[in-house]
This record gives sequence, C-alpha cells and structure tokens, in this order.
Amino acid sequence: MKRALVASAVVIAVLAVISLRAVIAGRGELADGDDWMLRGKPSLAIRSYEAAARWYVPLAPHVDTAYDRLRDLTRSPAEVLAWRAIRSAARATRTLWQPHAKDLADADAALARLAARDPEAGAGAGNTTADREAWYRARFADDPRPSIGAAALAGLGIVLMLAGVGVVVRRRPSWTAGAMIIAGIAAWLVGLYNA
Repeated sequence: MKRALVASAVVIAVLAVISLRAVIAGRGELADGDDWMLRGKPSLAIRSYEAAARWYVPLAPHVDTAYDRLRDLTRSPAEVLAWRAIRSAARATRTLWQPHAKDLADADAALARLAARDPEAGAGAGNTTADREAWYRARFADDPRPSIGAAALAGLGIVLMLAGVGVVVRRRPSWTAGAMIIAGIAAWLVGLYNA
C-alpha cells in the first residue's frame, strides 16, 4: 500500500511539473504575441498566439485567451494566417478527445470558404464557388492521423503487456501473467494495424 501511495505521489508530482511548464511557456508565448501586436507585426503575433494555444493544459486560461486573440485577428488582413493558426493549434492538441473542436470546425469552414474564392486553386475542385468550397471542406475534414480508438487500443495493449511483465519480474510467473502479456501484444498490434 505504501509503495502505491509513493508511486501515485511521484506520478502526480511529475504531471504537476509538466503542467506548470506548459502554463509558464503558454503565458510567455501569449505575452510575446501581445508584444508583437503592439509593434504592429500581426504575422509574428499569430505565430506566438498559435504557440500559446499549443501549450495546452486542460482549464489553463492562456489557451482560451490565445484562441480569442487569434479569432480577433480573423477580422483583419491577416485573416488566412489566423485561421490557419487556429486550425493548426486545434489539430496539434488532439489526444483521446479534441479540445477546441468548435474552433477547428470554424477554421475548416472559413478556410474552405476563402480558398473557394480562387477559381485557379485546387485542380479538380470544381467550376463554381460552391463546388470548390465543398471540395475544400472534404479535404479539410480528412484527418490522416490514427483514429482515437486505435490509439487507445494500442496504448491499452502496452499497459497490459507491461503489467504482465511486471508480474513475471516479481518472480510470480503464472498463466495470468502470460495471458496479460499475450493479450497486451495482441491489442497493441491490432491498434497499430488499424491506426
């Protein structure tokens, strides 16, 4: 029991340090973005706001503030850069869930609308603005990253396999440990195959 408490305390401490690092870095990037705006350099501000949004920690205030600043810049001449930064930050912070899913959807829609205005862009995108917008929306919706379910299954497989190895290392080899290892490897392989 004591070992479990010590292990839990270590895990919590490590997560706290990582979270603190992310919050400090995110706030620093946010301040840099504000500084760039005061200097009249919105493209550099967008880069800093995107970096602040990428330093994602659940409930960290700098993340929402960074998205707000980027949204404000979508009503400026740097509109395309701001929408791209929103899309990039939202996609970069996806884990088992998609933080800022609405911001990602808004960015995809806005970028599709903006790209559709150019009749020369997108070979095979269509002849009308509506056709081109639909084409771009479909391209933006395509997510080449592994599915969340497959990634979760692969992660679960690793945990199960390591738990089985832990039982064996403690010199308690058993059918249960062997089954855990085999099931873990199988889950990991299935998760990777379907990723």
